[in-house]
Amino acid sequence: MTLRPVGEIDLATADALDAALADALGRPGITEVVVDLADVGFLDSSGIRVLVGAAAAARRAAATLRVVDPQPVVARVLRITAVGGLLGLSPGGPPAAVRGFRGLD
Repeated sequence: MTLRPVGEIDLATADALDAALADALGRPGITEVVVDLADVGFLDSSGIRVLVGAAAAARRAAATLRVVDPQPVVARVLRITAVGGLLGLSPGGPPAAVRGFRGLD
């Protein structure tokens, strides 16, 4: 199953994503939930909390949760908070041309 949130995942919207993930993970026979972040332009700690919590819930249910296709700013947040690997992102970052100031990504 794939979920495709749109816009910002922050304090105002995290509960809706949490509910959608709980619903997806609660379905009988679910083995994987993919969260496609292509249309998410902002992710704060509330969104990270929801994604990490859902990944833990997936493991308890013998399923996997992974995120795919994050925009560069969202991928950077996941990398610098060290949760990208937990959520199935490859360790590689964006090309050097889109890295932040001084390459401190």
